[in-house]
Order: sequence, then structure tokens, then C-alpha cells
Amino acid sequence: MEYLKNEVVAVLVIKTLEGLEAKIKNLVAKDFKVIEVTLRTECALDAIKFIKKTFPQLKVGAGTILTKEQLNICIENNADFGVAPGLNQEIVKLAQQNNFDFIPGIATASEIEAAMSLGLNLVKVFPAKVLGGVDFIKAVSGPYHMMKFMPTGGVSEADYNDYLSLPTVYCVGGTWMNK
Repeated sequence: MEYLKNEVVAVLVIKTLEGLEAKIKNLVAKDFKVIEVTLRTECALDAIKFIKKTFPQLKVGAGTILTKEQLNICIENNADFGVAPGLNQEIVKLAQQNNFDFIPGIATASEIEAAMSLGLNLVKVFPAKVLGGVDFIKAVSGPYHMMKFMPTGGVSEADYNDYLSLPTVYCVGGTWMNK
């Protein structure tokens, strides 16, 4: 997932396709290269398809994948990657079987070890701010220095560079750019 390295992923909750093209053009003008569309709305999959068709230079992921069915639908709709707030081993294995870039979430050392046992080297830290933010990642990076992290959940424009300055932080996700 080299395309995620040192990137800020713009996490979008799309409620309607109206105005989506202008919103994405604005993000592209601000040099965003990776978009995550959350699956919390009825038009999320249509938004993913639209963004991929209209802005082929962007990498477009699907967020909050909670079921195998959602994962399969995202793969069928050509999402570039998927993320989840938690670590569901069945979903991870299905993503691996389909050669689909998938980043499950962790909140504990035990979950990091579970991710490692599945052969993963990149996990989402969620909710990063509630877990302790930069300090949490610094603490778990000692024993888990081989793991790379994607903090989301409370990451802001004011502190995203603090996260990206850590050697184990691969990328960050945030919503502040939508305002």
C-alpha cells in the first residue's frame, strides 16, 4: 500500500452525490490523493464509483467495513482499499484471499499481536485521540516497532503532523478537510 505512505486520507461521509464533484475537485486542488468514503450512507457505493470514474488519479477506499458482505461489495465496486474500526479475522482473511488492501483497526496490544499473527504490518488505530493519540502510538511502537499505524478518530489539522512525524505512523485519516 505504498500509495498511502505519508498521506493524509480525507475521510468523507457522503449523504448525496449532489456537489460531490466540486468537493473532490477542492480536495484535489489541496493535493489530497487518497479518499476514504464511509459506508454509513445509502449513496456511499455510488460515491466510490463516481469518484473512481471521474478522478482516476485518486485512490478511493471504503470505510467502516464491518461484514464480509460489505467487503465483497467494496471489492466488486473497485474500491482500492478498505478499513475497519476493529479487527475481524474473518474479514481480514477474506480480504487477503482476494488480494484486497485492507486495514483493520486496533485499540490494544493484544489486537496488534492478533494482526501480526494474520501477517499484517499496517493497522488503523481507532479512535486514536481517545486512546491517547501520539502518546499511545509512541508507547506501543516500542514493543511493536515493526507495525505501521494509520491513526484516525480525533486526528485534526492541528496535530496530524505530530502523528506523521512518528516513524511507525504510515498515514493518517481525518475529516477536518470537509469543513
